[in-house]
This record gives sequence, structure tokens and C-alpha cells, in this order.
Amino acid sequence: MNNGEVINADEMINKVFANIKCSDIENGNEVVNAWNETIEKIYNYGPKLAGHTHVVDIKNGTLLVETDHPGWSQILQNNKAFILKGLKMNVEGIEIKNLVTRVKGTEKGLCDDYETYLKKRREQMLEETENDEKELEKRGFKYKNEGGEVPDEVKHLFDGIFEEAKKRENDVDQNK
Repeated sequence: MNNGEVINADEMINKVFANIKCSDIENGNEVVNAWNETIEKIYNYGPKLAGHTHVVDIKNGTLLVETDHPGWSQILQNNKAFILKGLKMNVEGIEIKNLVTRVKGTEKGLCDDYETYLKKRREQMLEETENDEKELEKRGFKYKNEGGEVPDEVKHLFDGIFEEAKKRENDVDQNK
């Protein structure tokens, strides 16, 4: 499609769904149904847990589940063996060997490899650092010291901290 070309909505929908197989959708539904069945059987948490979690992705035998709070993620991890066994019993043809959770709002996904994830995360962190530095410069903070020595005005900010730490350390040693 060219930049100026207009297409009908039905053509757009057909292009979007052209690569999706019906079997993939059916397998996804089977996993979601098995997930809900298995989760609801967890003692003390079942129905509540099912309402606070949902399946996001499955890749290379790893199931990615999203929760709306870290506490629910912890409960899933505590019951991981039970969940994997329940999914194995209820889902045929799809091997699920691992369970990974993420909290809603994070971008964690199932990467093809860890190196790809690390590269992406490093790039994000570098961009965030550069943005922070630009913001600090806008606010008047300019730190350009390439000699490796800490400037006197920064050293002055830390005056007394080291003395206080040594004093506390001595107090701890005396109490032993």
C-alpha cells in the first residue's frame, strides 16, 4: 500500500487476519479454557485468582500470564507445579513446560532469546538516561567532568556522610 492509497475496511481486515490460522485460535481458546479450569481449583484463591489473571501468549512451551498485582503473580509462582500439571492434563497437543508472569502495564514478553531482550532493555535504559540528562540540563544542572574527579561542589554535598557512617560502624563494633 502506498502512502496516499486508500483501501476499504474489508480489505484492511482481510490483510490483518490473512496470516491467522483457525487452528491457532482454537488452540488459544483451549489453553484459556484450561487455564480458567485449573486456576479455579487452587485452594483458597481459585475464583479470585481467575478474575485477576489472564493468558497473554504461549511460545516455545512457555505460557505468559498477566496479573493486575504482584501478589497474584506470587500466588501463581507458588502454585506453578499444580498449574503446569493441570494444564498438561487439560490441553492436548500443546506442551506447556514453564509459566512466566508479568504485572499489567509492563512490557515483558516472550522473547525469542534473552540476548534480544537484553539489547532492547539496554536501548530503553540508554534513551531514558539521555532524556534525564537533557531534563537536568534544562533545569540548570550542568555536569561536564571528564577528568574522573568529583567536583568540589559535589564533594561538599557529601560532607559529613562518611563521618556519620564511620561513627555508626564504630558504635556497632563497640556493641559486639
